[in-house]
Amino acid sequence: MRAPRRDRARPGHPGVVSRPLSHRRKQTQHRRYEQLLRRTSQSEWVLARGGRNVPCAADQHVLQVCERGFTMGRPELPVDPAAGPVQRLAHDLRELRRSAGGVSYRAMAKKAGFSVTTLAKAASGERLPSLAVLQAYVQACGADPVPWETRWAEAEALDEEERQEDADAAPPYRGLARFEPDDCELFFGRDRLIDELSELTRGSPFAVVFGASGSGKSSLLRAGLIPVLRERIAQQGRTAVLRILTPGARPATTYGHLLTPTADDPDSWVVVDQFEEVFTLCRERAERDRFLDLLLAARDPGSRLRVLIAVRSDFYARCAEHPRLAEALHGSGLLVRSMTADELREAVIGPAQAAGLIVERTLTARIVEDVLDEPGGLPMLSHALLETWRRRKGRTLALAAYEAAGGVRGAIAASAEEVYGELSPAQAHAARHLLLRMVEPGQGNADTRRPLSWEEMAGWEDPEVRAVAGRLTRARLLITDDDGVQLAHEALITCWPRLREWIDADRERLRHHRQLTDATRTWLEHDRDPGTLYRGTRLARAEELFAGDDRGYDGLTSEEKAFLVTAAEQRAAEGRATTRARRRNRTLAASLCAVLAVALVVGLTAVRLRQDSEKQTTDTAARRVASVAEALRTTDPRTAMLLGVAAWRISPLPESRRALLGALAQPELGNFTDPAPGDTPERFLDVSGRTLLSISDDTWRTWDAGTHRRIASGPVPHGAVLGAGPGGRVLVIHTADRTQRLWDTRTRRWIGDSLPFSDTVTLGASGRNYLVRSPDDDRAGLYSVTDGHLVFRTPSAGRAELTHAAADDRLLAVCPRGLAPQVWDTSARSVRSGAWTSARGVCGDDTDTLLGLTGGRLLALAGDRVRVWDTTSGRELADVSHQGADSAVVSADGSFLATGGGQEIRVWRLPSGGAPVFRHSLDNETLSGLAWDSSRPLLRYLEGGTVHTLDLTRTLTHTWRTSPLTGVRLSPDGRTLATAERIGDRYVFRLRSTRDGRLPRTLPDPSHPVFRTGIPTVPADVTEPLLSFSPDGGMFAYGVSARGWDTVSQRLTVWDVAAGRAKTTVDLARASAMPPDAIALGPGGRTLLAARLTDDGFVNETWDTTERRRTALLPGPAGRHLAVSRDGGLLVTDNRVVRAGRSHAHDLVQHDDIAAISFAPDGSGLATGDGTGRVALWDGDLRHRVGILRNVFPAPVDPSSGSAESITALAFSPDGSTLAVGGDAGTVQLWDISTQQPLGPSLPTSGESADTLAFSPDSTMLYAGGKHVQLQRYVVDPDRAVSLVCSRAGNAELTRAQWRTYVPDRPYRRVCP
Repeated sequence: MRAPRRDRARPGHPGVVSRPLSHRRKQTQHRRYEQLLRRTSQSEWVLARGGRNVPCAADQHVLQVCERGFTMGRPELPVDPAAGPVQRLAHDLRELRRSAGGVSYRAMAKKAGFSVTTLAKAASGERLPSLAVLQAYVQACGADPVPWETRWAEAEALDEEERQEDADAAPPYRGLARFEPDDCELFFGRDRLIDELSELTRGSPFAVVFGASGSGKSSLLRAGLIPVLRERIAQQGRTAVLRILTPGARPATTYGHLLTPTADDPDSWVVVDQFEEVFTLCRERAERDRFLDLLLAARDPGSRLRVLIAVRSDFYARCAEHPRLAEALHGSGLLVRSMTADELREAVIGPAQAAGLIVERTLTARIVEDVLDEPGGLPMLSHALLETWRRRKGRTLALAAYEAAGGVRGAIAASAEEVYGELSPAQAHAARHLLLRMVEPGQGNADTRRPLSWEEMAGWEDPEVRAVAGRLTRARLLITDDDGVQLAHEALITCWPRLREWIDADRERLRHHRQLTDATRTWLEHDRDPGTLYRGTRLARAEELFAGDDRGYDGLTSEEKAFLVTAAEQRAAEGRATTRARRRNRTLAASLCAVLAVALVVGLTAVRLRQDSEKQTTDTAARRVASVAEALRTTDPRTAMLLGVAAWRISPLPESRRALLGALAQPELGNFTDPAPGDTPERFLDVSGRTLLSISDDTWRTWDAGTHRRIASGPVPHGAVLGAGPGGRVLVIHTADRTQRLWDTRTRRWIGDSLPFSDTVTLGASGRNYLVRSPDDDRAGLYSVTDGHLVFRTPSAGRAELTHAAADDRLLAVCPRGLAPQVWDTSARSVRSGAWTSARGVCGDDTDTLLGLTGGRLLALAGDRVRVWDTTSGRELADVSHQGADSAVVSADGSFLATGGGQEIRVWRLPSGGAPVFRHSLDNETLSGLAWDSSRPLLRYLEGGTVHTLDLTRTLTHTWRTSPLTGVRLSPDGRTLATAERIGDRYVFRLRSTRDGRLPRTLPDPSHPVFRTGIPTVPADVTEPLLSFSPDGGMFAYGVSARGWDTVSQRLTVWDVAAGRAKTTVDLARASAMPPDAIALGPGGRTLLAARLTDDGFVNETWDTTERRRTALLPGPAGRHLAVSRDGGLLVTDNRVVRAGRSHAHDLVQHDDIAAISFAPDGSGLATGDGTGRVALWDGDLRHRVGILRNVFPAPVDPSSGSAESITALAFSPDGSTLAVGGDAGTVQLWDISTQQPLGPSLPTSGESADTLAFSPDSTMLYAGGKHVQLQRYVVDPDRAVSLVCSRAGNAELTRAQWRTYVPDRPYRRVCP
């Protein structure tokens, strides 16, 4: 007895996903229901949900239709008892129910124990019900089931005979299987496409067929093209080989020998079906490229290979990845189009007619309607026709059978679900793994089928696999061949929802499974080489997916399982080996520790001693190089600079840092020595400061003092050279006949007539004229260098001898002895008047006077006195004293005066207010020439045969203010510069960024003090600004003070620098009428320390700026110089310290007056300077004096005055390594705090008083502020200094010879980056 068959899922039932119906489909369905209603014998109507009238059959058999959410009852379809034994038995069952009073199926189901659907199907005539269902049906109708059992047995026997007859008949439709070449008689609807494909293959040796999945490509090739090719080959009478293949995983290896026909081989036709496997199954690019190259060889001339490939259209882009294949696709492709309506009718009717069957017209129309707009619907059509054929009645294929099979959209799913539903749980489990193994998950494209080889099937240990495979094959869901088994068509993937859900749920596992399969195959191909096994994270991930606690290697073949098990064992073995090795190494290490401990101690001691020795040697070398650099600054400045860098490179010691920063600060830029040896040659430094004239052996040579290159040379007549003009063009030569003449070095001719030897000949600064004066004549004559004619002669000076004369292109100056200088305009031939006319004694009786005319300036040097006048305005610009001066020269722009002699060179700014702005010691050198470089801020002097170059870039700065500021202050953190400028009767206070000089804020005008005497305004000339930053630089206090005057208002503003707004205003006049002389702002701007000058001396007081009141009047003597520690715990004035509100005397610098006080930024130290240039260093609590820094300021210009340069500013670097000291004569000196030694020479400045100093927050820059040059920046970071020094030295390097000389015990290295 057969087991009861499960109810088959139908469209619209739960679990079956139906496609939304189009409007046309809905109209068609409604027409069917109307026809059905006309045939039914029931006339009872009910109102269904949605407000539509639908028939309600008496048997209560209901079909669920998912359309707009309403439910419709459907009556039973008529059954023809003559159609067969099953239909006859169903008719009898219906008659039995009718005779029982037409009991409803719902009532019968309650009695029978079976569902309504099962009982209704028993009487539907579609298939024979099971015996149990029949018995229950009969009993529910109140009849005896025994007679019906005999009738059921007879019907079963007759039905089995009919089934056997049907089984012997070959179906005219292929279902999901493709058409093969032998099925060409059943292949209809593609005649036009076959003709196009035939023409394509006739004209191209390499052709491509594109089409969507389910468009019939494989059937077109096999049942359409192959017979045509066979017929064509037979007609040509030539031998040819025709092969059909699919690529698989190793296409080149598998088919390579078939794709290389020789010249003696017959023509080879190769049809490659499912070409997309080249991209989905073949994972090695080299294998894929080799296979493509073999196929594309068909395009080579003379090739006997003909190739046709069929590929899914969604892989067209992948084909373009291969350049030659992309080229072959152009003009050699054919797209498989969707079938037209006529072609679809032919495909439906043609096979049926060939098999002697009849197709109802309604069925044909319905199929055309269902498939015409369905992309890739041919496999679904073929399967639906096959299922319709199986349900045929006699020779007719009816619409009812088509609908019973599920139609085009439901036939595949219905067949698959029917077969799946008949499987046992174990078989269903095996079916899931089997079907998923036949799917290749897409990566950016659709999923494809994957052939399963028999070898892979054989490795599957699940006993149900082969039975399931056979069951699915018989149901035509799978197809088999000699190579293996695979899905009958990829339409099964898209049309079977259950398989689709499996794929989506296990997509990641499928990808890893394919990788595992490939890895297993590689492992087996390499004879189970352990090197090909999974390791690390790949193995862990594979175990997680395939060997978890709930999986147990489920779905894997024996080889794949062995692969993972072996990999796990390998990992365990490696782990055990690693553990043993670690244990062995640990034991060995423990054994060696004792030995190594002693050796290590000895070795470390030796290494430490060696390192100490090497470091000592290196430090000694660095100190020696630094010392040499200091000694060479004057004689060889460029080498001294490079040695300073070398010392720092060798070892970063304080001494080498001093040499490096000294190389950056030294004024000596370079030297040039005349190559002619000895003191015999005559040498002249040109007035341009760039050319050295050297004369020896009757030859003159000119050299560029900057580039050290020879400019020109030539012969010179025999005789002593007495003088030279600019550029060495004209020479004054003492001839053999005791006369003197002028020689033109360019034309090599004499100029003018011979002159008596007693005459004094002076060449003009322009080189176009020369001046002649005679001891017997008180007149001076100006002659042209061109031809020697007289240009101008001064009138008689009253029989007074001329001590000196000078001339330029327009002016001529003479100095009659005992009289004032005279200046003549040679063009107007008139004398000019000026302050020099009243300068009696300049042309003295006992001293020679040196005159000079340069840059519109008249210069007179008489003894130790140098005077300068402006020849245009006539006013005196300078009257300075330089003891021992023997040369003086004015710069080309007339802004600076340089004097030399007395072992020193001095530079004065014009007009001069007193002290020189630059001083340079000659170190016992003999000065024989002094000249300004007209193109650069350089001053050169000639000493013997060497031209020395001094860099005065900072001294000759263009940022000099002719109207000085009245106050300047740098914040302790070095970020902000505060300036005060008096404009008329008001003060303007500004804050600038020290980094870029940007002006972020002009502060509001402060209130001016008001006299107590009733004078409405205080004159500006009796006021001065007050400026002070808090220790952290965040707050700034400013105001205007009228020192020495009683005032009724003395307001100070406290400004928040970061917020850019005023924090508070404090009126100091509330406590005293005497204005403050100095102020110091405390931490956060909360407190203020002030100093006032009274009749009894200075007094100090503290203020609370928040409450705007005085908090204390400090006892004891006070001072004007103020400082507040960072935490506000210490207040320091002149030799007094206030701690915790108690003041006591404190000798800060050896009993001398205090000139400047500064705390370290971190509060760790204090520096105080006095009026003699000395600095005392203290610890942060002022309980211990660390040391005294000696005075390194230059000696006073006038030693007899006894006035030394006084300290005006002090600043600690934030890193605590450097102290900057500024003086009122413009000296800025850096000190190394640890060694208490100066860091090189003083820094170059503009020569004015250094009023304020501060370091940048990173200690790499030093800022200096003054009233004329408000801000100067100095690099103090050694790393940045290296680049600047190298650039200053011309980016040159020490030669190996120099290195061997100065650094003999260290290996040679480049010092500049």
